[in-house]
Amino acid sequence: MQVGQTVFKRGFFTKARYLRGVSSTEIENRIGYRSGRLIQGWHLLFLERMPNADDFEVRGYSQMSGGVPMGHLNSPPDPRNSEQRLRDDGHDLRKLKKSLIEGTFSLHGPDRLAKVIPVAGEFGANDYPPGSGIPQWTLIKDFPFRVIGTVNSGEKYLGNYT
Repeated sequence: MQVGQTVFKRGFFTKARYLRGVSSTEIENRIGYRSGRLIQGWHLLFLERMPNADDFEVRGYSQMSGGVPMGHLNSPPDPRNSEQRLRDDGHDLRKLKKSLIEGTFSLHGPDRLAKVIPVAGEFGANDYPPGSGIPQWTLIKDFPFRVIGTVNSGEKYLGNYT
């Protein structure tokens, strides 16, 4: 990935504020990657356009692997993810998602939406232990992200949010 390049990705994303100024080890802990997953470094991507309510799913916080409480287990006690639980509990997901888009999501500043891609490449099933609890959502279709930089092992992202 080259700085400034636009790539199309889906999957988990969070806010840039949780990625700035911390070690790769701390990012692994926050996101919920197994220890050493970012040892070869990681790419930082910023979302380029705002998703609408049909483009993403709510995943709660990263201590729920895959958005599922105890989702790191082979047979979690309740295999429903955060969005399924909200729906089953009678929440208006469209209203909730619109509220997230209007009041929580941003394409600027520390709350801008961001994604971490390990330089090491593909993931295995054991790469997702519970994280320390940062907010996360999942894009269910490819969206444009701009490559902001590659953070090498032992470095921290100290750049801005633009």
